[in-house]
Amino acid sequence: MLLYLLGILIPPLAILVYGKITQAALNAILWTYAILTPDIWGILFWIIASSHATYIIRTARLGGFRRHDY
Repeated sequence: MLLYLLGILIPPLAILVYGKITQAALNAILWTYAILTPDIWGILFWIIASSHATYIIRTARLGGFRRHDY
């Protein structure tokens, strides 16, 4: 639960905890742009970076992507 809070406040660090380096680099770009942009676009990119981090944390906790047999 504390890792989800870290995913909202500092998303790239939360992704690095799980060892996902490429996703953390992508998220770091989004998060850096969110910090450097002071208008509504900064808030939008912060929300995108946070939701990406929580998605990565959730899939890593579930053991990766689940496959469905259709």
